[in-house]
Amino acid sequence: MALPLLLPLLAVGPASAAEPAPMPLGNVRSLHPGDPLAVTAVSGQAVNGDTITSPVLQKAGRMRMTAPRLTAAVTIACDARPGTYPLTLTSAGAARPAERAAPWAHIRVEPADEAARRACRNKVKKMPPPDREEHWAAHTT
Repeated sequence: MALPLLLPLLAVGPASAAEPAPMPLGNVRSLHPGDPLAVTAVSGQAVNGDTITSPVLQKAGRMRMTAPRLTAAVTIACDARPGTYPLTLTSAGAARPAERAAPWAHIRVEPADEAARRACRNKVKKMPPPDREEHWAAHTT
């Protein structure tokens, strides 16, 4: 699969009911520790089970079908330090994931003082877990 050619078509944005704004290859999104993030792609741009990683994420996210898009929900870690970090997509079928990882966007983590980090930890504890249920289009077999 020509993964590097498809990656500019992916989008990333704050996790919410609103549609995330597209974030083409090479763009940077500013976020704070504890901020949720929804990474979305249309089927064919990524596949179910692809992994979204970054050193500043609380944990990796998995692409899941939420028709008509694939979505991975992730959260910026409360201990993330200020700076710019890659957001990477790894193919679900990669035998050696490190060799198939493709950075396609960057996250700029904004500074947070200790009080903000404490508030972040409380906020993250109260967040519901990501929805693991998949929603496929009716005509999908």
